[in-house]
Amino acid sequence: MKRLLTSSAYLLPLLLLAWLVQPAQAQAPKELKTRPGVGVALVNLVNPRADCSINPGPVALPSLKQKPANGNILMQIIVTDVASNGTCPARKMPTIAIAYAPRKDFTGVDAVELEIDTDNRATMLSYRITVSAQAQAQPL
Repeated sequence: MKRLLTSSAYLLPLLLLAWLVQPAQAQAPKELKTRPGVGVALVNLVNPRADCSINPGPVALPSLKQKPANGNILMQIIVTDVASNGTCPARKMPTIAIAYAPRKDFTGVDAVELEIDTDNRATMLSYRITVSAQAQAQPL
């Protein structure tokens, strides 16, 4: 009995550690709609500096955890309007835009998952993209 308790004492910390080091849990997928061959923005990544400058701070690039089966993921540097906050006025800043572009001949549903790691914390972004000829595309 004593031997069983001793081995259990060693296993408990390992089980606790395994529970704490689980992968990031995905959110409920964000629903997007587009037409065949028309790209749709997934996320814009920006890190405004506290000094109100137009130069952005460092941004963690996402990793692709689930590749789309019927399209491509695009990354582009764009200029975005950043709202005012505190002492900083509204301004335009460069951001990293991640987008999905379906194949021109594809209609149906596709899925994408991105993971962003910042400060030892992983955030999973999930997207469910419906591609149909009747869809109102949300422009890039």
